[in-house]
Amino acid sequence: MKQILISLLALTSMLPAIAQTRAVSEGPVVSVIVGDTTRARDAEKEFRENAPRQANENGLPRFAIIGKENKYYLGIGAQFLGNAVYDFGDNMPSVYSFAPSSITVPAPGCGSALRFSALQSSIYINAVALPGTEDRVGLFFKAELHDGEDYGFHLSHFYVTYRGFMVGYTSSIFTDGEAMPYTIDGEGPNGSVDLTVFTAAYTHAFGKSFSGGIGIDSPSADISTGHGVSTVTQRAPAIPLYLQYAFPESAGHVRLSGLFRPMQYRDQIDDTNRTPCGWGLQLSGYGKVAEPLTLYAAAVYGRGVSDYIQDDTDLGLDALPRADRPGHLSLTRSFGITGGATVNFSDRLALNAVYSHAVNFFDDGVAVPSGQYRYGDYVAANLVYSISRIVGVGVEYDYGHRKAFGGESLHTNRLQALLSVTF
Repeated sequence: MKQILISLLALTSMLPAIAQTRAVSEGPVVSVIVGDTTRARDAEKEFRENAPRQANENGLPRFAIIGKENKYYLGIGAQFLGNAVYDFGDNMPSVYSFAPSSITVPAPGCGSALRFSALQSSIYINAVALPGTEDRVGLFFKAELHDGEDYGFHLSHFYVTYRGFMVGYTSSIFTDGEAMPYTIDGEGPNGSVDLTVFTAAYTHAFGKSFSGGIGIDSPSADISTGHGVSTVTQRAPAIPLYLQYAFPESAGHVRLSGLFRPMQYRDQIDDTNRTPCGWGLQLSGYGKVAEPLTLYAAAVYGRGVSDYIQDDTDLGLDALPRADRPGHLSLTRSFGITGGATVNFSDRLALNAVYSHAVNFFDDGVAVPSGQYRYGDYVAANLVYSISRIVGVGVEYDYGHRKAFGGESLHTNRLQALLSVTF
């Protein structure tokens, strides 16, 4: 505890921390620099609806151009996020993504590290044509500064919307981004659902309270090979869908989501392709319990959908080969749970806390390497403050635990501070 407090003081003295800038109560956040200045609130509303609905995603530009006769709103924004990160414990390779599944044994003499970066910084375009009409068209583009751990643009969102349809590269609608509290860490809760793919979806409101959606996600399969199994090109898309109930006065929602995910692989023993079908279910939501408290919760379970869970992405965990039946795969059973809370002390100051757990279950007879990720825990708590509509500060503590199939257990801690400047 003493080490945590000393490190926290050191970080905050070297660099102010942030969080994503929060709206300050007086007037709209968006300012009109060209066009009808009375349309600032309308532009802000349209930009918010067109941006990804996730706490860690900023898509609200501070300046807007209003077109002739108010036929389009255009915002070109940028966000600088400068991190100061201090890690102690086992090794966390990434400076911007705190993923328990990535924890490794540190090299001798490398028990802690102090690093700085601006890898979460981004630029974005938020454009809406024919706002307020049935023919409203939206376009959203966002690129972040990181290319792995190096500086170089990485596309995070690029999509268009029209009459309930959305097409492009973004999070699958199996994701419920609004059910996650804000974290300074760019990865977020390890047991939450979030996979960025090329997707198409249709959403529709059934009255004031109910809404639903169905889509298709680009074909993919994150499988491990060997024991007579090899990969092939994928042919069938995944199908995500959801039904949501919204509480009155925007006080929160409850969502039930489903996912059907066919995957192809090659059985080299029988010289044929096989197509198991993965599936997943998620129950998620958030609620403004009472001023100033908001609670968040989500639970996901399925087979062959590990790649959609934050901590399992790109680990080859959708399916593993069977040692007892060469040429066959077994779909991994995965479970993730997340709970969190936000306390808004004022329009400028907020406290966020979250706990998340992810675990994978392997059938008997499956060839699982001893170092393969089995389960992990994620804890984050932050205090964030908006100095103005453009500048915000905050600080966060993160804890991660990784357990391997062979029994190896690793732990690490992170203190991080972040300065945010948003235009």
